Amino acid sequence: MEKIKQRLEALCKIPTVSGHESLYFDQILNTLTEEEKNSLDEIKNDSFGNLILVKKSIKENAPTLMLDAHLDVIGFMVTDVCDGGFLKVASVGGIDTRVLPATHVYINGKERIFGVITSTPPHLRKGESSVPDVEDLMVDTGYSKEKLEEIVSIGDTISFSPMYTPLLNNYVSATGLDDKSCACAILDFITSVDKKDLEYNVYGVLSAQEETGKWGPARVAFDLDPDVAIITDVNFAKQKGVADDESIECGKGPSVDISSLCNRKLTKNLIKLFKDNDLDFQIICEPGRTGTNNDAVSISGQGIRTAVLSLPLKAMHTPSEVVKLDDIKTLSRAFTLIATSKEAL
Repeated sequence: MEKIKQRLEALCKIPTVSGHESLYFDQILNTLTEEEKNSLDEIKNDSFGNLILVKKSIKENAPTLMLDAHLDVIGFMVTDVCDGGFLKVASVGGIDTRVLPATHVYINGKERIFGVITSTPPHLRKGESSVPDVEDLMVDTGYSKEKLEEIVSIGDTISFSPMYTPLLNNYVSATGLDDKSCACAILDFITSVDKKDLEYNVYGVLSAQEETGKWGPARVAFDLDPDVAIITDVNFAKQKGVADDESIECGKGPSVDISSLCNRKLTKNLIKLFKDNDLDFQIICEPGRTGTNNDAVSISGQGIRTAVLSLPLKAMHTPSEVVKLDDIKTLSRAFTLIATSKEAL
Protein backbone atom coordinates (compact mmCIF):
# COMPACT_ATOMS: atom_id res chain seq x y z
CA MET A 1 0.00 0.00 0.00
CA GLU A 2 2.89 2.36 0.70
CA LYS A 3 4.08 2.04 -2.89
CA ILE A 4 0.60 2.94 -4.14
CA LYS A 5 0.55 6.01 -1.86
CA GLN A 6 3.91 7.25 -3.12
CA ARG A 7 3.20 6.56 -6.78
CA LEU A 8 -0.27 8.12 -6.67
CA GLU A 9 1.11 11.28 -5.09
CA ALA A 10 3.79 11.53 -7.78
CA LEU A 11 1.28 10.95 -10.59
CA CYS A 12 -1.13 13.58 -9.27
CA LYS A 13 1.61 16.22 -9.34
CA ILE A 14 2.15 15.80 -13.10
CA PRO A 15 0.02 18.32 -15.08
CA THR A 16 -1.18 16.09 -17.93
CA VAL A 17 -3.87 18.43 -19.24
CA SER A 18 -5.81 16.74 -22.04
CA GLY A 19 -3.99 16.90 -25.37
CA HIS A 20 -0.58 17.53 -23.76
CA GLU A 21 0.07 14.15 -22.16
CA SER A 22 3.14 13.33 -24.25
CA LEU A 23 5.05 16.27 -22.74
CA TYR A 24 5.17 14.38 -19.44
CA PHE A 25 5.95 10.78 -20.42
CA ASP A 26 9.38 10.95 -18.80
CA GLN A 27 7.84 12.13 -15.52
CA ILE A 28 5.24 9.36 -15.64
CA LEU A 29 7.92 6.73 -16.21
CA ASN A 30 10.01 8.19 -13.40
CA THR A 31 7.35 6.91 -11.00
CA LEU A 32 8.67 3.43 -11.85
CA THR A 33 11.89 1.99 -10.46
CA GLU A 34 14.53 0.68 -12.86
CA GLU A 35 13.68 -2.84 -11.71
CA GLU A 36 10.03 -2.26 -12.55
CA LYS A 37 10.89 -0.88 -15.99
CA ASN A 38 13.14 -3.85 -16.65
CA SER A 39 10.31 -6.24 -15.78
CA LEU A 40 8.38 -4.97 -18.82
CA ASP A 41 8.87 -6.26 -22.35
CA GLU A 42 8.31 -2.88 -23.95
CA ILE A 43 7.47 0.73 -23.17
CA LYS A 44 6.21 2.69 -26.14
CA ASN A 45 4.03 5.60 -27.15
CA ASP A 46 2.19 6.66 -30.26
CA SER A 47 1.74 9.92 -32.13
CA PHE A 48 -1.58 10.54 -30.41
CA GLY A 49 -0.14 10.72 -26.90
CA ASN A 50 -0.94 7.25 -25.57
CA LEU A 51 1.65 5.60 -23.32
CA ILE A 52 1.72 1.80 -23.55
CA LEU A 53 3.44 -0.63 -21.17
CA VAL A 54 3.74 -4.22 -22.35
CA LYS A 55 4.23 -7.42 -20.38
CA LYS A 56 3.90 -10.63 -22.36
CA SER A 57 3.00 -14.11 -21.24
CA ILE A 58 5.58 -16.86 -21.71
CA LYS A 59 2.78 -19.04 -23.13
CA GLU A 60 2.66 -19.43 -26.91
CA ASN A 61 -0.18 -17.77 -28.82
CA ALA A 62 -1.47 -16.03 -25.72
CA PRO A 63 -4.45 -13.75 -26.37
CA THR A 64 -4.12 -10.00 -25.93
CA LEU A 65 -5.52 -8.11 -22.95
CA MET A 66 -5.71 -4.31 -23.00
CA LEU A 67 -6.06 -2.47 -19.69
CA ASP A 68 -6.96 1.19 -20.12
CA ALA A 69 -6.94 4.21 -17.80
CA HIS A 70 -6.85 7.71 -19.18
CA LEU A 71 -3.79 9.79 -18.37
CA ASP A 72 -5.24 13.21 -19.10
CA VAL A 73 -6.83 15.59 -16.62
CA ILE A 74 -9.12 18.59 -16.92
CA GLY A 75 -7.58 22.06 -17.02
CA PHE A 76 -7.49 25.30 -18.97
CA MET A 77 -5.88 26.91 -21.99
CA VAL A 78 -4.63 30.49 -22.22
CA THR A 79 -6.64 32.53 -24.73
CA ASP A 80 -5.27 36.03 -24.07
CA VAL A 81 -2.62 37.89 -22.07
CA CYS A 82 -4.12 41.08 -20.62
CA ASP A 83 -3.00 44.24 -18.86
CA GLY A 84 -2.13 43.90 -15.21
CA GLY A 85 -0.79 40.36 -15.53
CA PHE A 86 -4.17 38.72 -16.05
CA LEU A 87 -4.88 35.78 -18.35
CA LYS A 88 -8.12 34.90 -20.10
CA VAL A 89 -8.74 31.17 -20.34
CA ALA A 90 -10.93 28.49 -21.86
CA SER A 91 -11.75 25.17 -20.21
CA VAL A 92 -10.19 21.89 -21.31
CA GLY A 93 -12.69 19.21 -20.33
CA GLY A 94 -15.74 19.49 -18.08
CA ILE A 95 -14.84 21.65 -15.10
CA ASP A 96 -17.09 22.33 -12.11
CA THR A 97 -17.16 26.13 -12.31
CA ARG A 98 -18.66 26.44 -8.82
CA VAL A 99 -15.24 25.80 -7.25
CA LEU A 100 -13.14 28.01 -9.53
CA PRO A 101 -13.13 31.51 -7.96
CA ALA A 102 -9.96 31.96 -5.83
CA THR A 103 -8.60 28.56 -6.88
CA HIS A 104 -4.82 28.15 -7.12
CA VAL A 105 -3.44 27.18 -10.54
CA TYR A 106 -0.14 26.82 -12.37
CA ILE A 107 0.48 28.20 -15.85
CA ASN A 108 2.65 25.82 -17.87
CA GLY A 109 4.55 28.29 -20.05
CA LYS A 110 8.27 28.61 -20.69
CA GLU A 111 8.43 28.58 -16.91
CA ARG A 112 5.82 27.12 -14.58
CA ILE A 113 4.32 30.07 -12.70
CA PHE A 114 1.66 30.37 -10.03
CA GLY A 115 -1.69 32.07 -10.47
CA VAL A 116 -5.04 32.59 -8.72
CA ILE A 117 -8.40 32.57 -10.49
CA THR A 118 -10.15 35.88 -9.91
CA SER A 119 -13.00 36.14 -7.43
CA THR A 120 -15.52 38.92 -6.89
CA PRO A 121 -15.74 39.81 -3.17
CA PRO A 122 -19.12 38.89 -1.65
CA HIS A 123 -19.59 42.53 -0.59
CA LEU A 124 -19.83 43.48 -4.28
CA ARG A 125 -21.97 40.64 -5.60
CA LYS A 126 -25.22 42.45 -4.72
CA GLY A 127 -26.96 39.20 -3.89
CA GLU A 128 -26.08 37.55 -7.18
CA SER A 129 -25.56 33.82 -6.66
CA SER A 130 -24.85 32.57 -10.18
CA VAL A 131 -21.40 31.26 -11.03
CA PRO A 132 -19.59 33.03 -13.88
CA ASP A 133 -18.66 31.08 -17.00
CA VAL A 134 -15.02 30.07 -17.36
CA GLU A 135 -14.61 32.61 -20.18
CA ASP A 136 -15.66 35.39 -17.78
CA LEU A 137 -13.00 34.48 -15.20
CA MET A 138 -9.35 35.47 -15.34
CA VAL A 139 -6.13 34.21 -13.81
CA ASP A 140 -4.16 36.75 -11.78
CA THR A 141 -0.40 36.15 -11.96
CA GLY A 142 0.96 39.32 -10.37
CA TYR A 143 3.28 39.89 -13.33
CA SER A 144 3.27 42.90 -15.62
CA LYS A 145 1.82 42.21 -19.07
CA GLU A 146 5.24 42.69 -20.65
CA LYS A 147 6.96 40.21 -18.35
CA LEU A 148 4.09 37.75 -18.61
CA GLU A 149 4.27 37.76 -22.40
CA GLU A 150 7.89 36.62 -22.15
CA ILE A 151 6.80 33.53 -20.22
CA VAL A 152 3.28 32.68 -21.37
CA SER A 153 1.84 32.22 -24.87
CA ILE A 154 -1.68 31.78 -26.14
CA GLY A 155 -2.40 28.05 -26.14
CA ASP A 156 -0.32 27.23 -23.06
CA THR A 157 -2.07 25.00 -20.55
CA ILE A 158 -3.10 25.86 -17.02
CA SER A 159 -3.50 23.13 -14.41
CA PHE A 160 -4.86 23.09 -10.90
CA SER A 161 -2.19 23.53 -8.26
CA PRO A 162 -1.09 19.98 -7.38
CA MET A 163 -2.49 18.91 -4.06
CA TYR A 164 -2.21 15.59 -2.26
CA THR A 165 -3.55 15.33 1.28
CA PRO A 166 -3.84 12.10 3.28
CA LEU A 167 -7.15 11.89 5.13
CA LEU A 168 -8.40 9.58 7.86
CA ASN A 169 -9.23 5.92 7.20
CA ASN A 170 -6.92 5.58 4.19
CA TYR A 171 -8.65 8.23 2.10
CA VAL A 172 -6.70 10.83 0.13
CA SER A 173 -7.74 14.10 -1.46
CA ALA A 174 -5.79 15.11 -4.54
CA THR A 175 -5.83 16.81 -7.90
CA GLY A 176 -6.27 14.52 -10.90
CA LEU A 177 -7.47 11.35 -9.19
CA ASP A 178 -9.70 11.13 -12.26
CA ASP A 179 -8.08 9.04 -13.64
CA LYS A 180 -4.62 8.82 -12.05
CA SER A 181 -6.10 6.48 -9.42
CA CYS A 182 -6.87 3.85 -12.08
CA ALA A 183 -3.56 4.51 -13.82
CA CYS A 184 -1.87 3.85 -10.48
CA ALA A 185 -3.68 0.50 -10.22
CA ILE A 186 -2.50 -0.51 -13.69
CA LEU A 187 1.08 0.41 -12.87
CA ASP A 188 0.91 -1.45 -9.55
CA PHE A 189 -0.35 -4.59 -11.29
CA ILE A 190 1.79 -4.64 -14.43
CA THR A 191 5.07 -4.00 -12.62
CA SER A 192 4.45 -6.68 -10.00
CA VAL A 193 2.79 -9.58 -11.83
CA ASP A 194 5.11 -12.44 -12.85
CA LYS A 195 4.90 -13.02 -16.61
CA LYS A 196 5.03 -16.78 -16.11
CA ASP A 197 1.61 -16.48 -14.43
CA LEU A 198 0.04 -14.51 -17.28
CA GLU A 199 -2.57 -16.07 -19.54
CA TYR A 200 -2.52 -12.96 -21.73
CA ASN A 201 -0.08 -10.63 -23.37
CA VAL A 202 -0.93 -7.53 -21.34
CA TYR A 203 -0.91 -4.01 -22.75
CA GLY A 204 -1.33 -1.41 -20.01
CA VAL A 205 -2.54 1.72 -21.78
CA LEU A 206 -2.40 5.17 -20.19
CA SER A 207 -4.50 6.85 -22.83
CA ALA A 208 -4.81 10.43 -24.04
CA GLN A 209 -7.68 12.86 -24.47
CA GLU A 210 -10.49 11.09 -22.63
CA GLU A 211 -11.70 14.37 -21.15
CA THR A 212 -11.98 16.01 -24.57
CA GLY A 213 -13.53 13.30 -26.71
CA LYS A 214 -11.99 9.86 -26.02
CA TRP A 215 -9.86 10.10 -29.14
CA GLY A 216 -6.72 8.48 -27.72
CA PRO A 217 -8.22 5.15 -26.64
CA ALA A 218 -10.04 4.77 -29.95
CA ARG A 219 -6.73 5.11 -31.77
CA VAL A 220 -4.73 2.73 -29.58
CA ALA A 221 -7.51 0.12 -29.53
CA PHE A 222 -7.60 0.15 -33.33
CA ASP A 223 -3.83 -0.40 -33.44
CA LEU A 224 -3.73 -3.15 -30.80
CA ASP A 225 -7.00 -4.89 -31.75
CA PRO A 226 -6.99 -6.78 -28.42
CA ASP A 227 -8.99 -9.93 -27.76
CA VAL A 228 -10.30 -8.35 -24.56
CA ALA A 229 -10.19 -4.77 -23.22
CA ILE A 230 -10.87 -3.74 -19.63
CA ILE A 231 -11.63 -0.03 -19.38
CA THR A 232 -11.13 1.61 -16.01
CA ASP A 233 -12.29 5.01 -14.83
CA VAL A 234 -13.83 6.68 -11.81
CA ASN A 235 -17.52 6.82 -11.03
CA PHE A 236 -19.63 8.84 -8.60
CA ALA A 237 -19.14 7.82 -5.00
CA LYS A 238 -22.10 7.84 -2.64
CA GLN A 239 -22.41 11.26 -1.05
CA LYS A 240 -24.97 13.99 -0.49
CA GLY A 241 -26.51 15.09 -3.76
CA VAL A 242 -25.80 11.85 -5.65
CA ALA A 243 -28.59 9.31 -6.16
CA ASP A 244 -27.98 5.82 -4.79
CA ASP A 245 -28.65 4.14 -8.13
CA GLU A 246 -26.07 6.37 -9.82
CA SER A 247 -23.27 5.87 -7.31
CA ILE A 248 -21.00 3.30 -5.69
CA GLU A 249 -19.59 3.11 -2.19
CA CYS A 250 -16.01 3.93 -1.20
CA GLY A 251 -14.14 1.06 0.42
CA LYS A 252 -16.15 -1.71 -1.25
CA GLY A 253 -13.96 -2.14 -4.31
CA PRO A 254 -14.46 -1.24 -7.96
CA SER A 255 -17.79 -1.54 -9.71
CA VAL A 256 -18.53 -3.74 -12.69
CA ASP A 257 -20.61 -1.75 -15.15
CA ILE A 258 -23.65 -3.38 -16.74
CA SER A 259 -24.04 -1.60 -20.06
CA SER A 260 -25.28 -2.23 -23.57
CA LEU A 261 -21.83 -1.15 -24.80
CA CYS A 262 -20.03 -3.78 -22.70
CA ASN A 263 -19.74 -7.41 -23.76
CA ARG A 264 -22.33 -9.37 -21.76
CA LYS A 265 -20.40 -12.65 -21.58
CA LEU A 266 -17.18 -10.92 -20.54
CA THR A 267 -19.01 -8.92 -17.88
CA LYS A 268 -20.68 -12.04 -16.46
CA ASN A 269 -17.35 -13.89 -16.45
CA LEU A 270 -15.72 -11.09 -14.45
CA ILE A 271 -18.52 -11.10 -11.89
CA LYS A 272 -18.14 -14.85 -11.42
CA LEU A 273 -14.34 -14.58 -11.26
CA PHE A 274 -14.50 -11.92 -8.56
CA LYS A 275 -17.11 -13.82 -6.54
CA ASP A 276 -15.12 -17.07 -6.73
CA ASN A 277 -12.01 -15.29 -5.44
CA ASP A 278 -13.71 -13.20 -2.72
CA LEU A 279 -12.79 -9.91 -4.35
CA ASP A 280 -14.76 -6.91 -3.15
CA PHE A 281 -16.74 -5.41 -6.01
CA GLN A 282 -19.98 -3.60 -6.74
CA ILE A 283 -22.39 -3.50 -9.65
CA ILE A 284 -23.76 -0.39 -11.31
CA CYS A 285 -26.14 -0.13 -14.26
CA GLU A 286 -25.26 2.07 -17.23
CA PRO A 287 -28.05 1.15 -19.66
CA GLY A 288 -26.59 3.12 -22.57
CA ARG A 289 -23.27 4.91 -22.83
CA THR A 290 -20.88 4.52 -19.91
CA GLY A 291 -19.24 7.93 -20.29
CA THR A 292 -15.85 6.20 -20.26
CA ASN A 293 -13.30 5.19 -22.89
CA ASN A 294 -15.35 2.02 -23.31
CA ASP A 295 -17.75 3.88 -25.56
CA ALA A 296 -14.97 4.46 -28.10
CA VAL A 297 -12.99 1.25 -27.61
CA SER A 298 -15.95 -1.14 -27.92
CA ILE A 299 -16.73 0.05 -31.47
CA SER A 300 -13.11 0.40 -32.60
CA GLY A 301 -12.10 -1.57 -35.69
CA GLN A 302 -14.49 -4.51 -36.14
CA GLY A 303 -15.58 -4.24 -32.51
CA ILE A 304 -13.77 -5.22 -29.31
CA ARG A 305 -15.06 -7.20 -26.34
CA THR A 306 -14.96 -4.80 -23.42
CA ALA A 307 -15.88 -4.50 -19.77
CA VAL A 308 -15.73 -1.49 -17.44
CA LEU A 309 -14.39 -1.38 -13.89
CA SER A 310 -14.89 1.89 -12.01
CA LEU A 311 -13.47 3.31 -8.79
CA PRO A 312 -15.71 5.38 -6.47
CA LEU A 313 -14.64 9.03 -6.37
CA LYS A 314 -15.94 12.02 -4.44
CA ALA A 315 -15.82 15.66 -5.59
CA MET A 316 -15.32 14.69 -9.24
CA HIS A 317 -13.83 17.29 -11.63
CA THR A 318 -12.65 19.56 -8.85
CA PRO A 319 -9.12 20.26 -7.54
CA SER A 320 -9.88 18.19 -4.41
CA GLU A 321 -11.10 14.80 -5.55
CA VAL A 322 -11.28 12.05 -2.92
CA VAL A 323 -10.60 8.31 -3.23
CA LYS A 324 -9.94 5.43 -0.83
CA LEU A 325 -6.55 3.78 -1.34
CA ASP A 326 -7.96 0.34 -0.52
CA ASP A 327 -10.10 0.52 -3.65
CA ILE A 328 -7.03 1.17 -5.82
CA LYS A 329 -5.32 -1.89 -4.34
CA THR A 330 -8.46 -3.97 -4.91
CA LEU A 331 -8.55 -2.86 -8.55
CA SER A 332 -4.91 -3.91 -8.93
CA ARG A 333 -5.81 -7.32 -7.52
CA ALA A 334 -8.74 -7.53 -9.96
CA PHE A 335 -6.29 -7.06 -12.83
CA THR A 336 -4.16 -9.89 -11.48
CA LEU A 337 -7.17 -12.22 -11.30
CA ILE A 338 -8.20 -11.35 -14.85
CA ALA A 339 -4.74 -11.61 -16.39
CA THR A 340 -3.82 -14.90 -14.71
CA SER A 341 -7.11 -16.66 -15.43
CA LYS A 342 -8.66 -17.96 -18.64
CA GLU A 343 -12.12 -17.36 -17.24
CA ALA A 344 -12.45 -13.84 -18.67
CA LEU A 345 -12.61 -15.29 -22.19
